[in-house]
Amino acid sequence: MKILVLNCGSSSLKSSLYDLKNHEKKPPAPIWEGQLQWTGRFSDVALDTKTNQGQKLTKKINAATFDAALSELIASLMQKESPVLASIDEIDAVGHRIVHGGKVYRDSVLIDHDVKSKIRQFAAFAPLHNFPALQGIEAMEKLIRKKPQIAVFDTAFHHSLPMEATVYPVPYHWYEQGVQRFGFHGISYHYCSERAADMLQRDVKTLKMVICHLGAGASLCAVMNGKSHDTTMGFTPLEGLMMNTRSGTIDPGIILERLKKTDLDTLSHELYRESGLWGVSGVSSDMREILKSAHEGHQRAQLAFDMYIHRLSSCIGSMVASIAGIDALVYTAGIGENTPVLRKKVCERFAFLGIDIDPDLNDQTKARDADISSKNAKVRTLVIHTEEAFEIARECWRMVKRA
Repeated sequence: MKILVLNCGSSSLKSSLYDLKNHEKKPPAPIWEGQLQWTGRFSDVALDTKTNQGQKLTKKINAATFDAALSELIASLMQKESPVLASIDEIDAVGHRIVHGGKVYRDSVLIDHDVKSKIRQFAAFAPLHNFPALQGIEAMEKLIRKKPQIAVFDTAFHHSLPMEATVYPVPYHWYEQGVQRFGFHGISYHYCSERAADMLQRDVKTLKMVICHLGAGASLCAVMNGKSHDTTMGFTPLEGLMMNTRSGTIDPGIILERLKKTDLDTLSHELYRESGLWGVSGVSSDMREILKSAHEGHQRAQLAFDMYIHRLSSCIGSMVASIAGIDALVYTAGIGENTPVLRKKVCERFAFLGIDIDPDLNDQTKARDADISSKNAKVRTLVIHTEEAFEIARECWRMVKRA
């Protein structure tokens, strides 16, 4: 079954094509990957593709609209030099990553008019993600009219959160009006929890895990018995950990104070785009640049890294407490998979729990699945390369087979 996966953002679109034979546990390599990147309007769009046979295409396209740019990307699947498909009709289903599904969607769904309407409604909570995803859905409807399109929600995995983790300590009618913890990165957490169980040769329903999804957006999830029991992101993806450019959790009184001195749009931009690693260091939002500058003696870069470790460790502690124990600590996403010094410093703080990593295994592991625990560790520490696109494809396979 050939499944096209789209992940649409505000300045990029990532796509993968999988050919799944069954509901596979271990991800096969996609047979094709494509990406569009742009700044501002569609006057200068970069298109990059590669196949699992090694063929690559990179070019600039002059597309006036999102639909035109996406059409060029899809057309590259049938390019004469290295065609992946003979016809677009070979695609059996299209899967879309949808960041916010609100209270409504507890599982993946076939997209219809009502689903699109709900995605548009929930864009109020995630405008940088839901609106572009909706654009992708509607553009693909024009390109592939008769094939199923499936929405896979980042929030769906967290519908198992207990009420004490869901409701905020504010007037209860806020909750009745829709203010609650939703949680995000659920597609990644679903994949990583099952992959971790497979690596440990355990039933996922017998494990207590804390999964650290550390990318440009970062969050933690306490997974117990295969389900989300607690998570750090909340009503929006702004809560929780210090991130690349987002503040994470701060005193709400700071917001009230800043609103006396600035307008709402400026404050929102500063919290989402000018805070976190970038805001503190003044050097970069990239952890690699932060570490390089800190090594060279840049004090604010060092402070940014120290703060990141402090806040990450504090939140891991709260996740462990919420599930009253831990069998495995899992690192995933760009920073989690590729920053051995971060894993080392965090794990050292939890030695009292029986977390102990092998220094050589830790240093050798980058962007691949590995158990980096020492022989004497009571708690396993894993590095897992997250496979969100594959997880979306697998959900599509399940939905199509069930239909």
